[in-house]
Amino acid sequence: MSGEYVALCPVTEDLVSQLLALAELDLTDDDAIEARMREGGWPDWSQAVQGPAYEDTPDVPEATHVTPQGHFVTCDGDGSLYLPFAYLYSVDGGLLDEDCWGPLPGWTSEQGAWRPEFDAHFGTVVRRFTDRLGLPNHDIRQPRYDTRYVSWRLEHNVLIVGQGPEPLSYHQFEDAHVYLVSRTVKDAPFPDGEEMRALLTT
Repeated sequence: MSGEYVALCPVTEDLVSQLLALAELDLTDDDAIEARMREGGWPDWSQAVQGPAYEDTPDVPEATHVTPQGHFVTCDGDGSLYLPFAYLYSVDGGLLDEDCWGPLPGWTSEQGAWRPEFDAHFGTVVRRFTDRLGLPNHDIRQPRYDTRYVSWRLEHNVLIVGQGPEPLSYHQFEDAHVYLVSRTVKDAPFPDGEEMRALLTT
């Protein structure tokens, strides 16, 4: 069905705890990250999507892991972990001719929803981390582009709850995500590059 959609895979309190545990680690230490993900029940992506839950789903996004809740996580040793939890998109026969998020295990989509619902999902996750970590170090907004980064500087990493254009769709969709990125790895990919790294890590 064509129209506007917002999709969500909730960030639960348990997932917040797991992400904060991962944020204590060196994000380039593959063995430590893998061990912590196994403890949390995060299967490898290639194993998860071959399971029966994904038999009748449309296109499944590529990742390295899947959370028990259904989030697709990318953590490939570059000093970062990327976990999208909401999408804002149109189904119009262009890039998408069907709702690809609603049918995925753990996800729901709401047809007719748009920016207010998307922003509300983002706000819920910011509050969850604020309850655990206190007020963020930065809340950076670019209203012209509906982009926002709320960040906490931790001992080894920076935790960002972000929203903005989704790169794999050539910026035709938007996503909201939790992003862990190393404070010390020189080439760790910070959003918006070196200026953002300088601001968020010091």
